[in-house]
Amino acid sequence: MTERRAAAEQQKLESRLSTTEGQVRTVMRELRAPKPEKLRVLLLAAASAGDLRVGHEQQRIRAAVQSATHRDLVDLDLHPAATADVFLDALTRFRPHVVHFSGHSTQDLIAFEKGEDGFHEGAIVSAGAFARAIAAVDDKPLLVLLNSCHSAAQTGKLVDTVPFAIGMSDSIGDVDAITYAARFYAAVADGQSVQAAHLLSRAAVEMNGLLDRDLPTLACAADVDPSATKLVTPPPE
Repeated sequence: MTERRAAAEQQKLESRLSTTEGQVRTVMRELRAPKPEKLRVLLLAAASAGDLRVGHEQQRIRAAVQSATHRDLVDLDLHPAATADVFLDALTRFRPHVVHFSGHSTQDLIAFEKGEDGFHEGAIVSAGAFARAIAAVDDKPLLVLLNSCHSAAQTGKLVDTVPFAIGMSDSIGDVDAITYAARFYAAVADGQSVQAAHLLSRAAVEMNGLLDRDLPTLACAADVDPSATKLVTPPPE
């Protein structure tokens, strides 16, 4: 009789433990579930020599988003003279879904500013260091857009961490880069997919009589579909 009672008590204990473990798993799933929120776009610009109209580009992007269908669902964080520290601080504090950089770059370098008042040489950051900073944060971006010359070569490293990356396959003109960027964010804020926004922006460059429509290049991780991914989706009514 004692053995039966002990077995019954053990069974009850195991049942309570199983229920508790199930509750913990449920809580964890709820904590990890995404919450409805605005699309956070971090706009970094660096032109320490004063030779690029990066401030104008940010103004064009802001105006394009403000005129879009879902403008209230997009939050822009603008830094017209971004240093590497500004970039790192914004990654953890603003937690961007999109990281946009406009300025100078090569196939394996990005030039930030140094925080100096006068014109100066840029602060050079390797493409690897930039990619590792993005990979380091808990809340990783969904898209990185490098609106700078020869940056398409860097997108391969980036899509190891983020689903989408856009770069330029050659040296791109200032007006072409601005035209592409403004149309891209207008399309995203109108609820278009990543691929549609990219293709519309290339078309905008061409329709404005510019020459660099083929330079913006979209790279994707193997398990994502840019034509089925929208960065801005209005909540159900």
